[in-house]
Amino acid sequence: MMATLLVVTFIIGFVIIRLLSKTNGQKNDDNNNQQQQNDCDSQLKFIHLDYLPTRNFSLCPYELNGGKKKSKSIVIIFAWLFAQDRHLNKYRKLYLELGYNVLTIRTGLIQLLFPPFGTQQIMAQLIQFMRMNQDQYDTYISHAFSVGVYVMGECLVLLNGQSNQDVRNIFQQRMKGVIIDSAVDVNEGPIGLAKATTSNTLLQIVIIVLIRLYYIINYPLATRHYLESSKQIHINPIDCPSLAFISKDDPMVNYDDHIKTFEKHRNNGLIAMIKSWDQSPHVAHYVKYPDEYRSTLIKFLDQIMSNDDDDVLIN
Repeated sequence: MMATLLVVTFIIGFVIIRLLSKTNGQKNDDNNNQQQQNDCDSQLKFIHLDYLPTRNFSLCPYELNGGKKKSKSIVIIFAWLFAQDRHLNKYRKLYLELGYNVLTIRTGLIQLLFPPFGTQQIMAQLIQFMRMNQDQYDTYISHAFSVGVYVMGECLVLLNGQSNQDVRNIFQQRMKGVIIDSAVDVNEGPIGLAKATTSNTLLQIVIIVLIRLYYIINYPLATRHYLESSKQIHINPIDCPSLAFISKDDPMVNYDDHIKTFEKHRNNGLIAMIKSWDQSPHVAHYVKYPDEYRSTLIKFLDQIMSNDDDDVLIN
């Protein structure tokens, strides 16, 4: 019975991967020329660390990108699915201008579908990075987008382990704030994955059905990990100030859940800010409302660095 379930699971997973990879590949072909042009126009400088795979990690140091001295502050960006550099660079440049190093974490589709062999391994590598660089950085900020919020939650799960208590202490002492943008929770995940890869309604329906079936069949290997990650995000175990960027018309985001969760954090004495719009695309709030996005982010960063507890911002 178990062998049959595993076979069915891998077949469904393979079909999902093929569907999403094919549709996303078509998008990449359409955008390839524009991306190459953007890369030529503005090239950021990165360094590669031997113990971090380049397909998942890229480190953009402040001092190599216009900074006059080394920065001891770092932002960890948990990218959305299929995120491209020409889009991520908008956020990297913003944080570089503010004096931060930027570590970007990408997660592939197959790594999302099989957490024990994917996202959890990537988060174990992030924990190792923090352990090896504990003397280099004294301030951490997390900025997670869409399914990247789930990936960040996996890190929180791993930090509950006894072997990672040293890094958990680093998190609690040095993680100054968490920013989430268009967070997709486990229940909205199928819709988010479908809409992120194709505008074809029929294909979206097929993808959603397959992923929900995958949730049911593959509960031990995947779904229970999604749920545990979601739990960690909701309870905020490190008691960290947080900021959310959301849109009321985003079908991939549970707007009411955001409001309730942030109210709970606020009642627990934490800084919890929400910036919302009536209409704004998924993971594109900064593109559509650059001035509002930037000013809200800077206000949040200023507030958490000064420990000035202000009223929650809900627009």
